Parts: sequence; structure tokens; C-alpha cells
Amino acid sequence: MPVRWIIYRIICIIQLLAASILAITSLINFFQVFTWGELLRTLLFVLIFLLSVLAINILNNNYPDEPVTGKQKTNFNRLFLVNFLFLVFQFGIIFAEYRELALLATFMNRGMIRLPFQLFLPLLTSLIMLVFQLIILYGLYTLRRELYMNFMKKQFEFEKNPSA
Repeated sequence: MPVRWIIYRIICIIQLLAASILAITSLINFFQVFTWGELLRTLLFVLIFLLSVLAINILNNNYPDEPVTGKQKTNFNRLFLVNFLFLVFQFGIIFAEYRELALLATFMNRGMIRLPFQLFLPLLTSLIMLVFQLIILYGLYTLRRELYMNFMKKQFEFEKNPSA
């Protein structure tokens, strides 16, 4: 397996861990506060988790030359589109966290850069998850194309040149 797919698998595993932790945290917050925003965040992180599981599953079961077909293809298409839609909500989370930092900086009468680093952790986590999510979505698209191309190039025993 090429190094790029090994790195891709590592990114998926990191995303799995981060999404599961944030989904549990959002679910706990939902039960404490009962807001629709927390329920939506929980759903977002669960879908991110599922997409990462799907990516690892396709990489393990289909690589190098088995195309995505049947129920796996249906699940892929649905999760891919829904996660692409939920990128909008991820951007919204990032903007909301940035706005909270700006308000906190105003309240503390400081510049945002002078705030303690711990206050930036939720924003940094969200940014890293967004970048990883974009990598996973692009990687899934590339992986699916590569699987199909490898399947089409695959030579069977009866197709080989007997003189070779």
C-alpha cells in the first residue's frame, strides 16, 4: 500500500477519535442544556465518525482493485453527500467559536492574541477537524476513482500474452 494511503488511514483514525470525543461531549451538553444546537453538533460529529469508518473500511476491504459497489456504494454516496452538506455547519461552529473569543477579548479588554492559549483550543480543534474532514472527503473521492481505474486495468490470466 502506498504511503499516501497509510497517512490517509492515520488521518481517518485521528478523526475517528476526535469525532467520538466531541460527539460524546456534545451529547452530554445536550442533556445538560437541551438546545437544538448541541443536538445538531452531536449529529454532525456522529456523521463525521461514520464517514471516517467508511473510509477505513473501503481502504481495508477494497484496495487495490475492487470497486465500490452495491450497498457499500449506496452508503458511500449518502454519507459523502450528507458530510459535504455538514461542512457548512462545521464552518458555522468555527465562526461561532471565533466570535466567542472576540467577545471574550473585548470583555477582558485585551487583544485576541493576548488571550491564554487554552481558550484557543476549541477553535484549533475545530479547524483541525475541518481540515481532516476535507482531506477525508477528497481522499474518498480519489480512492473511489483509483479503485475503479485499478479494476479496469486489472489483467486476468486469460488476457496475458502467452509469449511473455
